[in-house]
Amino acid sequence: MRPARAYLIRDREGRELRCPSLEDLHVLYRQGFLTDGDLVRTEGASEWVPAGRMPALHGAREAKRDPRRVLLLLAAAAALSLGAWLLLRR
Repeated sequence: MRPARAYLIRDREGRELRCPSLEDLHVLYRQGFLTDGDLVRTEGASEWVPAGRMPALHGAREAKRDPRRVLLLLAAAAALSLGAWLLLRR
């Protein structure tokens, strides 16, 4: 069994962090610690890639539900229902 591939992260200020696995990288990305503009490379590689362009991270943020978006959708549905009820009431 191969050991997990480690990743290096460089933020806009030039600070670097070692991430021990792709799973951990996903967690950092989903939680917003790792931004689209932060640079990432596999340990031992020479080329840095913006996190937002990494195929391995595509869809990682969509997996997490944004509670504000859900609340906004519920509020919009409630407003539409109230508006329809008021129109039909006349």
